[in-house]
Amino acid sequence: MNLQDNVSHRMDYIQKLFLDVERSVEKINDLKDVTALLNEEPPEFRSVAYESASMVIALRELCTKKTLQSWKEFRQTCSTEHSFHTDIGLGWAFAKTDLQPDNFLKSVNPVVKWMVFDGIGYYHGLFKGRSSVKKKIIPSGVEGESIKGFDQGLGRRLWYITKGDVIDLLHLLQGFNATRHADLWRGAGIACGYVGGCQEDNLEYLSSASGAYNSQFKLGIMLAAMSRIASHSINEDVRTACRIVCNKTIEQFNLSQEKIAENFFYLYKKSDDNSDWLSQLNSTLVSNQTIQANLTYNEPK
Repeated sequence: MNLQDNVSHRMDYIQKLFLDVERSVEKINDLKDVTALLNEEPPEFRSVAYESASMVIALRELCTKKTLQSWKEFRQTCSTEHSFHTDIGLGWAFAKTDLQPDNFLKSVNPVVKWMVFDGIGYYHGLFKGRSSVKKKIIPSGVEGESIKGFDQGLGRRLWYITKGDVIDLLHLLQGFNATRHADLWRGAGIACGYVGGCQEDNLEYLSSASGAYNSQFKLGIMLAAMSRIASHSINEDVRTACRIVCNKTIEQFNLSQEKIAENFFYLYKKSDDNSDWLSQLNSTLVSNQTIQANLTYNEPK
């Protein structure tokens, strides 16, 4: 059951955009000029441009000063609309340098760290596929809760590898240990929801095929929708994915851009262990339950 070529075309556009922005930002030092360039991209995939720029800015610093001051300044300017992608871009930079991110991320919200490892996972799936996809090896330095972020990013990459083909995706997923399936399915859901291009019957089939991991696939679609709400880039594709997979319209999620700006995008319970933030998000969006815990978001310091 193959998806429409529209999915593949969108992926090609996204990948070309990432590379074009990377080449352009490498020649720019002033962050204001970088932002001006990025904002020339139409809204639908503008966050991808920010992800690429984030990688370049972070990579430049990690290779020279071993600090992230400029990256933090850049992130501050776009944290409301593009933080999801900006944090992933930082993960690309760590993956490229083989530096361990933990020492750089001690003071940040655990969900930022989660998204950084998502970027590392996607990078490994793209450039180290023989190890991470074929041999199923988790790289050194990725451990504990970080594996969940890594596998989320790897799951996004699996969606690209298969060009959204359901049968091929299932074949790849089944080769991984079952303990990793939930995070891989969530990643596939994020990519499916964000890239778009899927017809309704394909979304229905994919949702059914996710089986025991349907809640995580559904959560991935929700995260993609939240990213689009934050970046003012809601389109019919993500609306359709929410309706078919999540059985809700975006409006029924009751997620405004203003709410996301007030920390809803990085929803988690403030505690020593923040690994249950996805469960909270799921219960809030799916069950419409009210979260009693304080919502806190700490910018990188």
